[in-house]
Amino acid sequence: MSAHRVVRLAGDLDVAAAARAAREEAERCGLSRVEAQHVATAVSEVAGNAVKYAGGGQVELATVERAGR
Repeated sequence: MSAHRVVRLAGDLDVAAAARAAREEAERCGLSRVEAQHVATAVSEVAGNAVKYAGGGQVELATVERAGR
């Protein structure tokens, strides 16, 4: 099963929403809370840079299954 979600980025609230969505998706996929927070932190950094340096953009979150994981 593949989930796909897009979060548009225009400001800080969108960066927070993207990080939250990434954490939720990571936990849904079975990652621990700590691992999910690592994913959220990475997404927050990339999304923040997109807003700061490119004036916005979007984050696309999708689950990918590889070798049964």
